[in-house]
Amino acid sequence: ARHADVVINATSIGMAGTPAAGACPVPLDVLHPGQVVADLVYHPRYTPLLEAADQVGATTVGGLSMLVHQAARQFRLWTGEAAPLEAMTAAASKAIGSGR
Repeated sequence: ARHADVVINATSIGMAGTPAAGACPVPLDVLHPGQVVADLVYHPRYTPLLEAADQVGATTVGGLSMLVHQAARQFRLWTGEAAPLEAMTAAASKAIGSGR
């Protein structure tokens, strides 16, 4: 894992309101510059994992986009219509807060 180019957290570790809120799902010494670190946790928007990755110079990707695009896909499946992505993103951002 120390030589991984991409690290993805697809667990709830770090999610606000859970027993693992505030925790980081990986040892910090696996993070390094040039890496891409994605955290599918969307609340808080800036998780301990993303904060640690940012501090070492990795590129970070938060989970809000995944949440919104999953909802958009469901919207299309249920209605047959294109989802209003901008409105959905704005609503999710407002509900969750700005992050940093």
